[in-house]
Amino acid sequence: MKVISFGTLKGGTGKTTTTFSTAGILQEMGKKVLCCDLDPQANLTYNFGINVDEDTKTLLDVFEDDETLPVKVVQHCDGIDLIPSTIKLTGTEMQLVNYPGREYILKNFIEDHHDFFNQYDYVLIDTNPSMSILNQNAFISSDAIILVNEAGAHSLTGSLLFMDLWEGITKRLRIKNNIKGFLINRFRKTKISNEFVSHCKTHARINDILFNTIIPINVKVAEAETESTPISAYSKNSTGAIAFKNFVKELIERV
Repeated sequence: MKVISFGTLKGGTGKTTTTFSTAGILQEMGKKVLCCDLDPQANLTYNFGINVDEDTKTLLDVFEDDETLPVKVVQHCDGIDLIPSTIKLTGTEMQLVNYPGREYILKNFIEDHHDFFNQYDYVLIDTNPSMSILNQNAFISSDAIILVNEAGAHSLTGSLLFMDLWEGITKRLRIKNNIKGFLINRFRKTKISNEFVSHCKTHARINDILFNTIIPINVKVAEAETESTPISAYSKNSTGAIAFKNFVKELIERV
């Protein structure tokens, strides 16, 4: 089992789309996949067509109840499993401030139920654009963190700040820095975008972790999410599907 988190400090870069599309392609390749939606906005949950109500078990239960069993929080969605999110996770952050070992709750949950989680080849975690305690749980639990970036200066600034913050946290906690990828997403064929790519290829901190695959903007990807269907199943020959397939091949080799 490999745990992979998708992160950044800038919104709108396509983390959720990348998580959803990656899950679909891995499933198509015969891999067993579990997605975890750690973003209180729950966009990944909505992508899977899950409507969360008062009776739905979510990641909130994992953080609030030590006795929660994974089988109770997992939803089964057309070959891909999901632990959904809820807007109520927003309040969990404040509750965790004084909680001992607060950064390790998710990691401990996975390790305590290793027999359950080991049935999966990949666990993919979607996060919101922050270095919150909740997100630190995801990143600490992961074998790899993939930074998802839109081709633009603000996105690069967000990723570099993320790298600085995470390096400081890993040193404080005495754990390995597990940032293993920098993905350029939502690429447009413009001068600014081309300059962004060129800059990333020569940047000392990014070049070594930069994926060769660049994900272009493609309307079929957005349509697929609207239909709660990964791009590989919705339009397998689209430029978006082909790009994500190439990215996943690189990801498997790297993680």
